[in-house]
Parts: sequence; C-alpha cells; structure tokens
Amino acid sequence: MRRVTNRERENICLLLACLFSPPEQEIIKQIHQGTLYSFFVKYIQTWGGGKGLLRGFLMKGEFENSLRDLGGEYDRLFSGLSGESISLAESFYKPWTLDPHCTLSFASERGFLMGDSALHLFEIFRRCGLEVADELRGVPDHLVVELEFLSYLYRCATDLEVKQFNKDHLDWIPLLKEEIKRSDPHPFYRSALEVLDLFLGSERERLEGKGNGEKAIH
Repeated sequence: MRRVTNRERENICLLLACLFSPPEQEIIKQIHQGTLYSFFVKYIQTWGGGKGLLRGFLMKGEFENSLRDLGGEYDRLFSGLSGESISLAESFYKPWTLDPHCTLSFASERGFLMGDSALHLFEIFRRCGLEVADELRGVPDHLVVELEFLSYLYRCATDLEVKQFNKDHLDWIPLLKEEIKRSDPHPFYRSALEVLDLFLGSERERLEGKGNGEKAIH
C-alpha cells in the first residue's frame, strides 16, 4: 500500500475545496481530460474504496454542456436559489450554541448560520493571521474554507492539531452526505462527496494511532 505524504494531503484538500466551489472552466477541463479521475484513482484503494466511486469524474460530451450542467447543478444544490438548497456551512448542522447562559429561544436548535463553530474558526484564523475571502466572510465555517484551512494545517501544523481540527470541525460531513443524497445529485457531486468522506475517514483512522503531535513524513 502506497504511503501518502503530507504534501499530497495538502494538495488533496485544495482540490476537494475546488470541487465544492462554483465550477469553473479549468475544473471542467480537468474532468474532460481524465486528469481528475487519474489523480484520485492513485489514492482511492489506499483509503479503502473502489474505483466505482469515481464514476462521476468521467464525463463525456461537449465541454460547454458540461460547464452549463455542473453550474446549474451547483446552483440547484448549494446556491440557495431553490427550495431544496443544501447548506455547506458547519453551523447549519449543529446546535447554534452550546453556551448554557444563552437565553435565545433558538440557541440549541439547528439550521442557523454563524453558530459556535463559525465563531471558533474566526478565532483560530485570527491566531494564525489568516483571513477568510470576502465572498465567504459571512460563513467562515463553509466547507471550502475548512478544506483550505485543513490544507494549511498539513503544511504548517502537527498531526495532533490536524486530528483536533478534524474532530472539532469536520465531523458534520456524514450529515451533509445524507442531505445531498436525498437531492438526487449529479454523479459528479456524488463522487466528490464520496471521495471527501473516504479521505476524512482514512485520516481519522491514521491519526487515531498518533498521539505525540509529530508530523507525518513529507
């Protein structure tokens, strides 16, 4: 079984962040050329999955049609323009706050933004000297932001810190997975989510055996 380096994990996180951003011409180009499929097929069995999970990354037809189809599907699933829109923000899937002193009536309810997880990330980013891009400043716990920060951790932090971040902020992905499945997504997004879930699961298993905070091999 091949050994995955932290540099590879860093790049995997950045690519996954791209997959959950509004689709652009470059990512469609990578799909049509088979580059995306070829990239992940190197890792999928290492993570305990099969090649069938990558079927959504094999797209045929006209480039313009694929760009239009994926753009429309992204809007349908995630933009908030449809009644079935799915949130990509962590706060939405967790109680708004666990603060026992909060007297707001919806404090313990789910389905709201800018909850505890968002505020916690704002503080983490401040300590690291990082800022959220303008378009996502209102949702600092957006999946794209969390994956980009995870990439940063693989480059600059210890495995213990990566493990803690995954535990604190990426434990909601199974809930997102269920939400997307119910919306009958385009095969591309089904594959993207399966790969994300598989990668994070393999990392949890790897890091469970490491409690000394040392970096993995680069």
